[in-house]
Amino acid sequence: MLLFDDVYSDMLDSIRKVLPETNSSDLALDKTGRCDYSFRTFRLSKLTGKNLDQISELVSPAIRGLPFVGKIKNESGYLNIFIKDSFFLDSVRRYLDERKQYPDTFQDPERVLVEHTSTNPTGPIHIGRSRNSVIGDSLARILLRYGYRVTTQYYVNDSGKQVAALYRGFEMFHPGETPTVDSLLSGYQKIYSEMQDRQKEKELIDPVIQSYENGDKEVIEKIREYCSIMLAGIMESMLSIGIKIDDYVWESSFLDGGELNQVFESLSDRTEDDGGAKYITLPDGAKVYLRRSNGTSLYFARDIAYHIFKAMNADWVIDVLGEDHKDHARHLSTVLKEYMDYKPRIDFVTYGFMSLEGSKFATRMGNIVTLDDLLARTIEEALKVVKEKRPDMPPEKLADVARNVAISSIRFNIIRVNSVKHVDFRWKEALSFDGDAAPYILYAYARAGSILNRVGSFEKHMSVEYDAEERALAKSMFLYPYFLKESVDSLRPEIIAAYCLDLVKTFNDFYSACQVIGSGVEIEKRVTLITCFRKILRDAGSLIGIKFLEEM
Repeated sequence: MLLFDDVYSDMLDSIRKVLPETNSSDLALDKTGRCDYSFRTFRLSKLTGKNLDQISELVSPAIRGLPFVGKIKNESGYLNIFIKDSFFLDSVRRYLDERKQYPDTFQDPERVLVEHTSTNPTGPIHIGRSRNSVIGDSLARILLRYGYRVTTQYYVNDSGKQVAALYRGFEMFHPGETPTVDSLLSGYQKIYSEMQDRQKEKELIDPVIQSYENGDKEVIEKIREYCSIMLAGIMESMLSIGIKIDDYVWESSFLDGGELNQVFESLSDRTEDDGGAKYITLPDGAKVYLRRSNGTSLYFARDIAYHIFKAMNADWVIDVLGEDHKDHARHLSTVLKEYMDYKPRIDFVTYGFMSLEGSKFATRMGNIVTLDDLLARTIEEALKVVKEKRPDMPPEKLADVARNVAISSIRFNIIRVNSVKHVDFRWKEALSFDGDAAPYILYAYARAGSILNRVGSFEKHMSVEYDAEERALAKSMFLYPYFLKESVDSLRPEIIAAYCLDLVKTFNDFYSACQVIGSGVEIEKRVTLITCFRKILRDAGSLIGIKFLEEM
């Protein structure tokens, strides 16, 4: 949980003591610029029969005594509440000085398991799937920052049709060769071109699945070997943009385990037969198959078993899935909650597809752009931009800056868009120093550092008067915990991306309007503002994978 001076909760609690009918929607952070918080009286007037003046007579004295409240104004059905100018910066600075971070956290005992990426180990991770990784990793970081005990997990799909095709393709088209990522991918793509209909697929793939589930050790070992080779490449690619997963769970581990047997036993009373295949019918009429007619299990059954396993180690389970898995998620939730008495909270975060400069991709057909490809090209493009802005920078420094800018730009460009919306990655937008992009954030951080490096000694005298831009920056920093909370409550990491942009825009307004060096009695306050700004921006930006630089 977050620890900070929660003025919103303090005001709400005080108001409820005199007006118990108040709910959280009646008090809101004001975004119009008229005040800091507004108390809306419309609903309460209707509910209690009291007019604005009567409500004000109750509420104003209740909150006016709070140490942070400045003035209160009645205006058109609202109580406009202003926080004291100095409170915002004083509160932020105190936490940073005493607790070393703002907000501070108290570790919540709740265990959260975030499963993300989990792409089939049948090829390199492509840019579409990398969106899963960026969203999942950012969510895990945000939840950890909030105070939860967080574990990330990758579900390695080494069972079923696609890995059977990986095995069969390599054995058919590269017999006797040493398996590599390239040869495995080649065989995988070639066998899919062979399987033009279900009959051909049955001839090539079904015997492999049958042998696998019947415990054929040679087939099992080979599939595990081939999947491990592919998985190592995926792990390396993710690590290149700062993503490391805690645990890897192999789907095959549930084939002969108690969890899968528990699934079939728990659902036996609901199971129906379709020519030997087994399925259950859900309340919405959907038929969900658990077994094939030859007795082998299907992915849905194994995924239920996996979630039973997750429940042993988590109080809250979060799955990050592509939008094409929405029905699977809905059906899985129904079965777990209504038929399996699943105890943990479970949430599904789905995301829209991603394209590159308008192009879409299909792994099986070979039309892919991998995450490695994207990173290499983005580094190349970032190097051009940085060279143009800093021709004086040494080559080795340029290369380091370009790489960090590229990683930050890829992650920010992906995360800033609401997960359900489509993302089209475009280099010009992602690498902009002037727009809603990572370089814009990185440059502000470096600029703030440059100012602090040039500040010499000065007399300690904190001015109590605040210019509008000073107050706006202090307020923006003070509000950081509320954005953190909103991001956790909604499982939307793009809220943190939007906060970073807004904080930087507010800093740039301050930078343009408020002289720092040589500003007389204002200097201590302005140096404090910049120092706090860098710490909070770095804290927030790191949650979404931005790699900050001291020099740009």
